[in-house]
Amino acid sequence: MQRGDLRRKIFQQRQKALIVFVVDASESMGQGAFERMKAAKGAILGWLISAYQNRDLVALVAFRGERAEVLLQPTSSVLSARQSLRQLPVGGATPLADGLVKASQLIRVARQKEPRLEPLLVLVSDGEANVPLVPGANVLDELSTLAAGLRRDGLKTLIVDSASTALGNKNLKRLAGELGGIYRQARDLHAGQLFEMIRSAEGVGE
Repeated sequence: MQRGDLRRKIFQQRQKALIVFVVDASESMGQGAFERMKAAKGAILGWLISAYQNRDLVALVAFRGERAEVLLQPTSSVLSARQSLRQLPVGGATPLADGLVKASQLIRVARQKEPRLEPLLVLVSDGEANVPLVPGANVLDELSTLAAGLRRDGLKTLIVDSASTALGNKNLKRLAGELGGIYRQARDLHAGQLFEMIRSAEGVGE
């Protein structure tokens, strides 16, 4: 059996997955927003190509400025993903909390349509959240509340820290702990690296 055949067999043995990328498209102190978005786009396309027989779904939520935006609704189509991700908007502040809200809403709707879906939320950020959901509220408190809700829902999460410091971002480490999720640091993130992190989180190939 060829290696590619083995990988396809492994993918087929899993439940259908929904990989929701929640990507920091703001310009803050960590790795550049465009590089984060580019890595996410590459990982999305790579995942769809590798897992096409399992019909896994992927989605992308980008957060920047004052709010988050769903750039790619759940899809298993490489063509649809390519068309939706031709332009990667970047810049502005960091509304991380709204990114988690939008992702949670998207996952809830997807689960209503396909109850057997196994979602994985992949957050890629340098952790410099600075836009609260409620004006004047404490952003970290809001994130803690959101994390508690996502954890109660049994949502699997992967936090990818692109902060420029060697120790990473303490707020993202805290968030990963509150989510009960996996924390990974990647100062020079690229698509292949992100793909492998997701593959490991999903247990593919283990």
